[in-house]
Amino acid sequence: MVMLCAVQLAFAQIRIIPQKQLEAANPKAESSSPLQFVPSKVDFGAIEEMSGAWQGSVKLVNTGADTVVVTQIKSTCGCLKAEVHKRVLAPKDSVVVVLKYYPRGHAGNVMQRVLVYANLSKEHPSAILQLRGVVTASVDRSDDYPYTRGTLRLRQDMVRFEGEKRQIVRVACMNGGSTVLRPEVDTLLTPKWLNVRFEPKELASKQEGDMVVEYVPHEADAATMTKKIYLRMPGISPRHGVVEVLVEKK
Repeated sequence: MVMLCAVQLAFAQIRIIPQKQLEAANPKAESSSPLQFVPSKVDFGAIEEMSGAWQGSVKLVNTGADTVVVTQIKSTCGCLKAEVHKRVLAPKDSVVVVLKYYPRGHAGNVMQRVLVYANLSKEHPSAILQLRGVVTASVDRSDDYPYTRGTLRLRQDMVRFEGEKRQIVRVACMNGGSTVLRPEVDTLLTPKWLNVRFEPKELASKQEGDMVVEYVPHEADAATMTKKIYLRMPGISPRHGVVEVLVEKK
């Protein structure tokens, strides 16, 4: 049965889980876990955004006295993938984990993780690998941001929330102008239950970032609402700096 399980799970690749779930849970590896990445941290240095996939490898080692079965491998980003050829590790056995990182669309500092779950625990990862580096922008990516609000370019012009829980949505954005841009939100016109910030606060010319929108539900909300975020930036009026927000409570 163990061998059949190993065959079915061979050559597995990372399954993506939402970044906000990882941030909320902030999982840490079991301190008593015999599974270890060697090394546990990888720094790929600086690579060009259009240089193609970066590839590296590490070892996953079972340092314990019992056989361990890897049940899941997760990543904090779809840009990071991994491959292994087996998941059943006998005592003192190891397997090479091949890492592939795709830098296109991820210019800036990189800090991602690979989380390995095993039959040792259903709730906590048994080993965590940290991947770091810097991706330098290679091309003008303005075409990837079709919605303009002055010199601010957005990948989408509507934010959607579903359900009745506090939620966060990140909208990719870019400074399409030639000077530094510090986008702000008109808090007098924007609903109080929407918290909006930009990361980073200042965008250099052609720099990419995120408009982070947090929805804080309250009892007065209707079942379905359409509201607006009003951006405040040089050269545009409030009505030309609108981003729509759709809330569907279930």
